[in-house]
Amino acid sequence: MVNHGEDVVVYCRSHNSTIDAPVHKGIRRITMPSVNTFQLDTISHSALAALHMRFRNSADVIHFHGLGNGLVLPLLWGSGKRTVVTIDGPDWTRPKWGRFARLALRLGAFCCVRWADEIIIDNFPSIDYFRERYGITGTYIPYGADRKRPEGIGYLEELGLVPGQYVLFVGALVPDKGPDLLVEAYRALRTDLPLIVVGDSPFAASYGAQVREMAARDARVRMLGYVRGDHYRELVAHAGIYVHPLRSDGTSPALLQAMGFGNCIVVNSIPETLSAVGDAAVNFRHNDAGDLTAKLQMLLDDPALVEQYRNRALERATQEYDWDKVTESHLDVYRRVIGHKGMK
Repeated sequence: MVNHGEDVVVYCRSHNSTIDAPVHKGIRRITMPSVNTFQLDTISHSALAALHMRFRNSADVIHFHGLGNGLVLPLLWGSGKRTVVTIDGPDWTRPKWGRFARLALRLGAFCCVRWADEIIIDNFPSIDYFRERYGITGTYIPYGADRKRPEGIGYLEELGLVPGQYVLFVGALVPDKGPDLLVEAYRALRTDLPLIVVGDSPFAASYGAQVREMAARDARVRMLGYVRGDHYRELVAHAGIYVHPLRSDGTSPALLQAMGFGNCIVVNSIPETLSAVGDAAVNFRHNDAGDLTAKLQMLLDDPALVEQYRNRALERATQEYDWDKVTESHLDVYRRVIGHKGMK
């Protein structure tokens, strides 16, 4: 968007902001605090950002990401600013949320439907859900996938990994993401290849401990915690198989990135993920660890099939998840909600 000549401001959370620069790649950064707890981190930061935008920011369009952010839309009443919210589905159905959070997310959905100038939804099953439940037709815009593969393998060598000779999972250690399902399935797999688990969660300590305990029983499973930047890209680009066992999801940016790098991908059979991958991935029966083991074994025993799915994934990412198309789609929404005022 900056390259299109637009003025872009991003609000960052102080507790996880890794740089201090006020401008990053042409994007202006405003760093604000939050109540750093599982339930309040996002909503507290969004409320402060909304107040700052109302009184100190001249933006034409404010774009929120996440259903719960609908709760702060009333803070912008009468400001003259247009609001867009990107959502990925009925978040209150996700296992990680307690009763209070589910109620808040339902209220957030109502606020989005009632007051947002436009709702963007990143997958077709959720578009159907919100049409049937709330009578709205959201605008479909997915995330994009970076297709420029990293050239080096220095981080892999540091870890003692061989390109194409490991299975990879990326995601937070929360029940929604299903790492326990994958580790359980891996224990029954006939292979010497390591399973690399990337991710953690500061808010689900007991569940994370459970996953680590399961992993400790199998020497092939390696828990790396958080991995970011070039090291992360290197791991994704050179995986033999990328497994996406999520129990609940919209269109995962991590999944699209794996597709963009031409990974052989295995996914849980949930509607949102199946819609995202089309015929470009192997799917296992819904939440069935035994079938996940069977599908992984099938792929590990057939390198030609792995290569076939690599090609399919890259082709789908090229056709469906191109960042230039995603950017133009967002700019079209912004132009529409403000009637072309101030947009190039």
